[in-house]
Amino acid sequence: MKKNVNWYAIYVKARHERKVLEALLRKEIECYLPLRTETRQWSDRKKEVEEPLIRGYLFVRINIRSYYDVLVIPGVISFVAFDQKPAVIPDYQIEDLKIFLRDGGKDIEVTNEHIQKGQLVQINEGPLKDVIGEVTELRGKKRILIRIKALGCLVLAELGVNQIERFTEDTPMPSAKK
Repeated sequence: MKKNVNWYAIYVKARHERKVLEALLRKEIECYLPLRTETRQWSDRKKEVEEPLIRGYLFVRINIRSYYDVLVIPGVISFVAFDQKPAVIPDYQIEDLKIFLRDGGKDIEVTNEHIQKGQLVQINEGPLKDVIGEVTELRGKKRILIRIKALGCLVLAELGVNQIERFTEDTPMPSAKK
């Protein structure tokens, strides 16, 4: 086991996670990019693809003296820091991420959104796609009761937070279905 090494999170440019990962590995810097398997639908086929669990982030395990070796890699923006010091991530948290992702991570969702009762949301997937409603109740992590004014009813939907987004005046209105 290496001495004085810790895990740190780094911010990377959008959609550069794999390129930065390859560059880190070429420099023999221990790193981890949590990936999950998603099913993507195209007009003619479905395909399983691996996508970063946390977009824009990668994890490196380094001695703090290697700090600048990481920062000079093209695509790296900065270290995640608190009080202007790189934030140390305990080993067990990285191991927990690896355990969560062992089966492909299909049931794991990561979001910065905080959905609350009374909030207007727009549904992004499924048979209710583009419907806008008010969250009236949260039942666990995947069940949301939504009041849909236009229908005059409440709908209990099994939706993950990745299937809805907050609706604001700036949210583009759904185009008319043809």
